[in-house]
Amino acid sequence: MRDLLIKAIIIVNEEAGEEALESIDDDTELFDILDSMAILDLILEIENLLQDKTGRYVQIANDKVMDIEQTPFKTFATLCRYVEEKVNG
Repeated sequence: MRDLLIKAIIIVNEEAGEEALESIDDDTELFDILDSMAILDLILEIENLLQDKTGRYVQIANDKVMDIEQTPFKTFATLCRYVEEKVNG
């Protein structure tokens, strides 16, 4: 899952051009680095890559995604846990 998420971040960062995303670790603060449009692009990219990998649509977006306190996009580690939970059920 980590590789898929890194790939999605790299794809989104090709347009965003954020130097902070050139090396990603568990503590990388995605929500603080990316603007709201880039977060939306990242959601779409993750959903597309997951559908390619699993053969089914996995919805990543929900009402908490853009909430600064509850967002799973806070760090790379929280995003990994969130997406794994979504994929596994």
